[in-house]
Formats: sequence, structure tokens, C-alpha cells
Amino acid sequence: MSKNNITFLVDVLPNYNGIFYISNPSIKRFYFNDFVEIRQILDSLEKDKVYVLSLELIYSWLCHEEDDPVITLTKPFLVTRDSNPLIISEYFQFRINLACNTYLLEYTSEDYDDPGVLVKYKEINLF
Repeated sequence: MSKNNITFLVDVLPNYNGIFYISNPSIKRFYFNDFVEIRQILDSLEKDKVYVLSLELIYSWLCHEEDDPVITLTKPFLVTRDSNPLIISEYFQFRINLACNTYLLEYTSEDYDDPGVLVKYKEINLF
């Protein structure tokens, strides 16, 4: 794993088949997807542990229900307490913009609030 780029689960698990489910994950809502929120999550992680993350775009927090369809923003990727929050923040923003452009998501009503990201993460034992 590197501090200077995103390390995907598929890069470290040769038998990974593309399907990954995080059971009983820790969940964090990101409202601004910025450096500060990411730094807070990284600071909460245990030293010398590896965590897998999945990201889901939430178009509207006001209208979001737990069983609503979601847009998965990326393949599962790995972080540690020492991961670079700036690189992760830039990656989040890139993936959010890509999803909004791909699915033509626009804000045309005052009934909707800003989108956010639902981050699910859990410690993973790679060996």
C-alpha cells in the first residue's frame, strides 16, 4: 500500500472475484467530502491496521432511505491511519463528479439538499 495513491482491494487480493460485501461496517456520512472529514475518519482508525472502504453516492440526504437504490462510486479500496487524506479527498470528488455527469444528476428543485457520500469501512485481514 502506498500513501501516494489509492490501493484497490483487487490489487492486493489475487483471488478477489469482484464481489465484496462488508458485513457490519462502520458507517460515516460525508456531507462535504473534504479533507477534514476524511482526516477525522483516518484519525479514528487503529494504528497498523488496514481497512477496506466502499463509497455510495447519496443524491439527497432528506429523501434517503436505508433501502433506496444507491450509486456505488468506486471499487473497494484500502486505507490505513497513515493514508493521505488529500489524495482520498480528490479521488472522492472526482468519482462524485463522474457519477453526476454519467447519470445526469442535477439540482433543479429546492426540495433537494446537497449530495453526500455514505462511507462504509471495516478492518480487513489481508493475510
